[in-house]
Amino acid sequence: MARKKPEGIEALVSKEDPVSIQEITMLDWYASFASMGIGLEANAEKAASMSFERTEAMMKEREKRL
Repeated sequence: MARKKPEGIEALVSKEDPVSIQEITMLDWYASFASMGIGLEANAEKAASMSFERTEAMMKEREKRL
């Protein structure tokens, strides 16, 4: 079934293309899982920072073990 084209104001609003799975890096993949361990009390900026700090530590440890 074909999708209806946006009309009116919806046609004027630009939409971002979804990120292709091929563009996701290992850093992104690890960070997504690291973010699951962060409590809800952290604000978004702190949670993102903590996720990538953990991820960078994971990547360093991974390099040691390869």
